[in-house]
Amino acid sequence: MRIHRVRLLTKNLAQLQEFYSHLLGLPLLDRSKDSFTVSVGQSYLTFERTENAGENPYYHFAFDIPNNKMDETIHWLSSKKVSLNLLPNDSYKIHSKTWDATSIYFDDPSGNIVEFISRHSLHNEVNSFFSSMNILNISEIGLVVNDVNSTIELLESNLKLDAYNDNNNSFAAVGDANGLFILSAHQRIWLGSDKKADIFRTEVTIEGNDKGTFNVGSYPYKIIVK
Repeated sequence: MRIHRVRLLTKNLAQLQEFYSHLLGLPLLDRSKDSFTVSVGQSYLTFERTENAGENPYYHFAFDIPNNKMDETIHWLSSKKVSLNLLPNDSYKIHSKTWDATSIYFDDPSGNIVEFISRHSLHNEVNSFFSSMNILNISEIGLVVNDVNSTIELLESNLKLDAYNDNNNSFAAVGDANGLFILSAHQRIWLGSDKKADIFRTEVTIEGNDKGTFNVGSYPYKIIVK
């Protein structure tokens, strides 16, 4: 599965535009008073201003980086004064044997839990020194649900996707190493943070054969297949 675009809400539009387009250096493709879009390698990330004044949306999503550039990426983020989140292993990076991947996490100005992940099985090494141009794509987007298992079945049957590794009643991944929906039980703590997973409007465009639009149950989640 490949994620083409993710469209999210924010209460802090100006701060996020500054963070992603100026601090991280992601190309700014479009902006208005109520939204902006940056290019994330082969994917697009759009933030829209929430219309609910009392809502402060936050999400979990992941960007793929070349699998030989994790240490350089850490130094690059540090040079931009981006603080990494300390993980349960008392380190700023964590390796998953099951996923054959190494990850780091940080918060953006809107409280989104951003993950940079090196997937060692993809063999996407580069020789150039790490910069924002080496961020490859959006590879994960979190969807918070009340029933993880039934949502797996929904995505499998409607989008022809398979469950990935390490699934349980409170956490699951659906898709493959190129792109994943991360299903989290409501109020579960997101890895790399102290935030409880919550439900906010999300729109995801993926590449696939069966074109169309799919709404995930009664959740405010729209998946577009193009």
